[in-house]
Formats: sequence, structure tokens, C-alpha cells
Amino acid sequence: MVTGVARINGLYVGIIANNQQLTPHPRLRGRSRPGGILYREGIAKISAFSRACNDDGIPILWMQDISGFDIGPEAEKEGLLGYGSNLIYTNSTNAVPMITVLLRKASGAGYYAMTGMPYDPVLQLSTPITRQAVMEGRTLAIGAFNAKLDDNFQIMTEDPKERARIEVGMKAVEDRITADMDPYRAARQMDTDEIVAMHELRDYLTAIVEMCYQSIGYRRVKNPRIWSVHDLNVLSDHITRRG
Repeated sequence: MVTGVARINGLYVGIIANNQQLTPHPRLRGRSRPGGILYREGIAKISAFSRACNDDGIPILWMQDISGFDIGPEAEKEGLLGYGSNLIYTNSTNAVPMITVLLRKASGAGYYAMTGMPYDPVLQLSTPITRQAVMEGRTLAIGAFNAKLDDNFQIMTEDPKERARIEVGMKAVEDRITADMDPYRAARQMDTDEIVAMHELRDYLTAIVEMCYQSIGYRRVKNPRIWSVHDLNVLSDHITRRG
């Protein structure tokens, strides 16, 4: 996860974004993990950052390109559910304005946890290439026909007719979900507020952030403690000089 405080048209904004790069596994030497997924360390990081921005009265911009939460025995052993619950609680109770931008993928519980529509962002924007869904089409097809598949998600039966029936069924599920992921269909269903071309995104964010600083409603900027950002600059400079 990538976090940081930046300025948009001179106004401070906390930014939280998914990192799409392969990153070293924090405990297993020599192994890497794919980006665009919420792991324990990333969840803890953005939860703390989200709370800090809320305490300092700084609006938060969530830049989503996410496939969902980590799953499997390792995630369960690390208590990922508890970390995810903490993030959801944090974003449910934040009082500062939060803006959500769906850049490319917005899938699974990760979409909700990173301030999807249910968590009341002041605005949620999509792009023409956004793919928004509770679950990817292929993933849902595997789940729906799991009893017919082996551990590698391959069809187990040797009966040609049964195999053909399962293939048709899985393709139908995948095609239906893929069609639902179209951003214009999501907009028609009011699952996103507006579709914005990439070259227009900066102008939209400039206007929205200015509105956030003028807000007097439920989500409002209190009075940003900008000196905390100054402290970070001093500390960063000190670390750089020591290094």
C-alpha cells in the first residue's frame, strides 16, 4: 500500500493507493507477493494512516486498483479478518471527507474496505476502464462449480457430455459477471457516481478537494493540523542526512 500527504491545488489531502508491484514477502525469504491485494501489513498501515488523517482533519483520497483481500491458510493464521474489521471500523467512523476513485479494478471485499459506496464517500469516481464487481467472473464460476473441479480448478469428470455442460455453465456465469463489470452499467445502476476520463481526473479532484474544505455538513474538515506535516518533513530530512 502507498500512503502519503500531498497537496492538490495547495490544499492538503491524505492519499491511499494500491501498489501493483510485486513486493518481497515480509517473512518468507526469496518469495514475492502480487500487488493489488490487501495483506495484514498493508491493512494495518492504511488503518493507522486513515485514523491520523481523520484526527488531523485532512480529507482522504482513496485510489483503488484492488482485487480483494488475501485469502488462504496463511491469511487466516495471521488473523486477517480482525485487521480487516479494524479498517472497516476506522472508515465507518471517520468524520473527514473521503473521496474514492476506482482506477482499474475494484473487486471483492477490498472495494468495500477501501471506502466503497457503502462507507459514504462524498463522491466515487470511475474511469472508462474501471471494472467493478463483488467477485471476478472467473472466480465466481469456480465457486459455483467447485464441487465439479479438482484442486487446480480443472473439471474432474471424464464424461464428454458432463464436461461440456460444466464448461457451458461456467462460461455463462463468467460472461454474466464480466458484463456487469462494465463501468457504464455500474453507473446506470448507481453503483458509482460518475465516469471520468483519465485526462479530466485532476480537474475533478481539484474541484472536489476545494469543496471538501468549504464543507459545513456531516463530513467536514475541522482545521488541519498542518504543523504535523512540517514535523514529518523535519524527521524525513533528519533521516536522510543520517543515512
